[in-house]
Amino acid sequence: MRWILGVFIGLVVLALLALGAVLFMPSDRIAGIAAERFKAATGRALTITGETRPSFWPVLGISTGPVRVANADWSDEGPLLAAEALEIGVDAMALVRGDIRITKVRVDAPQIVLETAADGRVNWDMSAASEPVTEQAAEAAQSSETGGGVPVFSLDEAVVTGARLTVIDRAAGTRNVLDRLEAVLRLPDFDGVADLSLEAAMNGQPVALAASVEGVATFLTSGAVPTKVTASAGGSTLAFSGRAGLTPLAAGGTLSVELSDMDAVFALLGMAAPDLPKGLGRTAAVEGEVTATGAGELTLRDGTIRLDGNTVRANADLSTTGARPRITAQIAAGALDLSSLAGGGNGAGGGADAPVAAGWPRDPIDVSALQAVDAEISFAAESLDLGLATLGRTSLLTTLDNGRAVTEIRELRAYDGAFSGSFVVNSRGGLSVRTGLTGAGVALHPLLVQLAGYDRLLATGDMTLNLLGVGSSLHALMNSLDGTGALRLGQGELRGFDLAGMIRNLDPGFVGAGQKTIFDSVAATFRVENGVLRNDDLAVTSPLVNASGTGRIGLGAQDIDYRLLPVLMEGADNQGIKVPVIVSGPWADPRFRLDLEALVKQEFGDEIDALKDKAETAVTEKISEELGVDVESLDTLEDTLKEELEDRATRGILDLLGGNR
Repeated sequence: MRWILGVFIGLVVLALLALGAVLFMPSDRIAGIAAERFKAATGRALTITGETRPSFWPVLGISTGPVRVANADWSDEGPLLAAEALEIGVDAMALVRGDIRITKVRVDAPQIVLETAADGRVNWDMSAASEPVTEQAAEAAQSSETGGGVPVFSLDEAVVTGARLTVIDRAAGTRNVLDRLEAVLRLPDFDGVADLSLEAAMNGQPVALAASVEGVATFLTSGAVPTKVTASAGGSTLAFSGRAGLTPLAAGGTLSVELSDMDAVFALLGMAAPDLPKGLGRTAAVEGEVTATGAGELTLRDGTIRLDGNTVRANADLSTTGARPRITAQIAAGALDLSSLAGGGNGAGGGADAPVAAGWPRDPIDVSALQAVDAEISFAAESLDLGLATLGRTSLLTTLDNGRAVTEIRELRAYDGAFSGSFVVNSRGGLSVRTGLTGAGVALHPLLVQLAGYDRLLATGDMTLNLLGVGSSLHALMNSLDGTGALRLGQGELRGFDLAGMIRNLDPGFVGAGQKTIFDSVAATFRVENGVLRNDDLAVTSPLVNASGTGRIGLGAQDIDYRLLPVLMEGADNQGIKVPVIVSGPWADPRFRLDLEALVKQEFGDEIDALKDKAETAVTEKISEELGVDVESLDTLEDTLKEELEDRATRGILDLLGGNR
């Protein structure tokens, strides 16, 4: 609104100064007088070429040929305005009374450049002359101005046709272009209502705008007045109703934004619409009370934000005065569905077999947005579906500072339990993720199904995790995990194999559908290095069998290589027997086998040792008898034979040489 009115005000200044000489100057002098007065009022050079023609009937006015208004001296973008023709008409009777009432302004095919320098200067600011002017010229320029330096005028209708508007922001590094601009401004009373309508194509995207300002003089010079603005691009719309002013720059009121056509919105910026996950703003809407100031402060109160099917309530503040924009917000929601963040609604892919078939996703994780702003955001929701995990009532506080986001868990209900701790995502120099998490009373079956596609463990327990991962994808993160953890479960069952049945029957075939191991408790601690979890203190108790265990679980590779040592309890068949069970293979389809070699050693170790000793004695006696040497044991057999053979060889050589016998 500021720069649109600035363009029209500049044209009106030109009109006022030119018309002062219309009735009394020859037409060939009008252009020169207008240019002198314009420069005295604005400090900018005005060039009018071609014939300048006054008219007296039916409209008192003037028409010109091509017109050029010089740009600010620090800009290299050419003229501020260059138009093919300018036509101005005034109310003759009002002029006789000493008032200036402009009935018509028409500008044909203007080329307008609005530029903001890196230091904040704007090229349409013509409040001070750049060169000294005569006292008479200054008085003439000021005679029809308000105290704020804005000419007092009325305007039945100003029309701009076929315009091209280029908006440049050197600080932001942006350049946007409005082509095919058609605009109409009506201001019957300078202290009354101004109505503006505009249609254009910005970066090729059609856009329309309508605005109404009640009290233009106050709006331009001294405060906020009732203001309404509506805009549309494609199927997206914006509406503002409240109060606004340019001096000082401020606005406050009700804002309603409907972004149902993101392609059109991003086309205005010369960008392709991002392929956002469903639930994060493929379509969006915002309603609430907003305030904005020229100091770079923006607030939202009692806001309602809709992102696709998700709705949140928000109060937020945005400050743009620091090194990065800073957001402070309080967000509350009911049930939120963000399952598309995981690439689908079922986390790892829809079931137990998905991780084995596809592994962890290797798609790059883009966290560059963390570098764009600083923030402190509190968030509360009744439930939250993240695809990889489903959360109940959730309360979080996230602090984002220079690309590092720390989320403190104030309350998190999930999988029938409660969690506490923190989660850190750091984008400084690449992506790293750290979690310090404690869970109490957590149902592991739904958690493991969603996080790892593993559906065999049914139990409730407590856990602690302290893990760090580094990598640009979920695959890289899971294969880089380092840290420690602990697990303690109550009563439950492990589906897919019957440990007691294997031991009682010495048969590894007790696996598959319908088989399960019931337990009373499970406890373990573990360490994780390079995505591999290792444990050596597993303790399982159950009515029929107790077990200890040691081995590895590949968190990155999604496989297992683990050794269980179960012991049948008192009252069971084969009481006290220990048969190691080896579990190996992928998570979704592990293989179970009995370590029979260990069982044989366990049951017949003494007999085997006795038989080995007996056999060794018989062999050594037989060798001693056959060779006529004394062999003490098989361990010394090689040395004994070597000595005997060397002795015999020596004696044989001496016999051949006729030596001593």
